[in-house]
Amino acid sequence: MFGFKIDGAIDIGNSGIKIIFYKNKKIEKIEYIKYTEIEEDKLILLEESLEELSKKINLKGKNMVVTLPATKFNTKTLEYTNIKNDEIREKIQMDLEELISEYRREDYVTQIETIYEDELYSKFLVVTILEEELEKIIGILSNFKIRILKIIPDFIAINNLIDILEQKSEEKINENIMVVDVGSETTKIFMSTLGVVNMLRIINIGGKDFTEIIKEHKMLGFKEAELEKYQIEIDENKKYNSQGEVAMFKDFFSLLENLKEQIEKSIEYFNSNLSQGEITKLYFTGGGTVLKGVKKYFENSFKSLYGEIKLENLGLEYKKIEDKKILSELQLITLMGALIKEVK
Repeated sequence: MFGFKIDGAIDIGNSGIKIIFYKNKKIEKIEYIKYTEIEEDKLILLEESLEELSKKINLKGKNMVVTLPATKFNTKTLEYTNIKNDEIREKIQMDLEELISEYRREDYVTQIETIYEDELYSKFLVVTILEEELEKIIGILSNFKIRILKIIPDFIAINNLIDILEQKSEEKINENIMVVDVGSETTKIFMSTLGVVNMLRIINIGGKDFTEIIKEHKMLGFKEAELEKYQIEIDENKKYNSQGEVAMFKDFFSLLENLKEQIEKSIEYFNSNLSQGEITKLYFTGGGTVLKGVKKYFENSFKSLYGEIKLENLGLEYKKIEDKKILSELQLITLMGALIKEVK
């Protein structure tokens, strides 16, 4: 696809950055930095993190695919009937001007993906981002002599990976799948039909909300609450040691129930708007699902649909066995999805 080799991928998230390097058909190295003060300006945090990483690894001249959070993009699913092919792109631009506040086509970078098209009906996924926003990130990466091959939304990278895993699966390929990506600040829920993203929702629930609950109940600072979060196991059968613990876990489950309700609404909505059948598989990923007990909660809630993302099915080799463990434990799905589409 590219005229020169790909060295790896960078996932620029809301809670930190992750980097993966690939060489001689092996995962060569994985590095990541979590932002400790996530309320600060994200561009400043990105620059500081890259500065820290550049002291440990060589970033200069590396050819990288870059992912950005879906919240930085405007993503729309647009449908048209009885419009000529040569008129559709102009119609999309006109619709974006109505759908996006202060949208001007010359100020945005826009990508249009065809979901379905025949003589009478067409459906498109339209992803657009302010060029100024893009240029700021490109400028920071360029300061560290990183060569940017491509910039994509994180949900596209996740979809790429799951599509590859679906094709490698010995089971029957699921025509329609849903993915729930629980990030630090938001949760993305998107549906894909035979590898093409069909619809996207962004819910204002994320791992940060669990941290805030711990902060409130245990009266800790953000850093301390974030560390505490990964020591807690969310278990419906748990025996509590105090009334304070009862109240804290009640808030945890209230948050999970809220997210579960949003997922159920999404399934109902997507199924009612699909002409190609219903959703047959539901995948969960993201940093928020790494918390002990969260995946089990959703597995119990969506038993017939629940699917596992198995990175081992990619058949990748690793230079260091600890990197394989990092991928397994942290589920760096976005990072892997950005890389794997270009090297497999």
